[in-house]
Amino acid sequence: MNATQRLLLRHAILLQLAAASPASLPPATLLHGAALAGFRINEQTLQAELAYLAGKNLVQITPSALSQGLSRAHLTAAGRDYLEAENLA
Repeated sequence: MNATQRLLLRHAILLQLAAASPASLPPATLLHGAALAGFRINEQTLQAELAYLAGKNLVQITPSALSQGLSRAHLTAAGRDYLEAENLA
């Protein structure tokens, strides 16, 4: 995946989270959404991108309320600001 494709994938993830906001989404839903957006990625790639976005404070990863072994992602205020600055929201 080149840099442009990675940027588009990150935008797709952020836009999915913005559409679900204020709710959070599990990785399986984000993986399905990425596939619908035309990306053929695996869970490992998704986790790497979520970790990158979390490192930039655009996404927050939290444990599921029902099962601590499962995670959920939600858009942060910084993530919403980023989307607005890029005219994506």
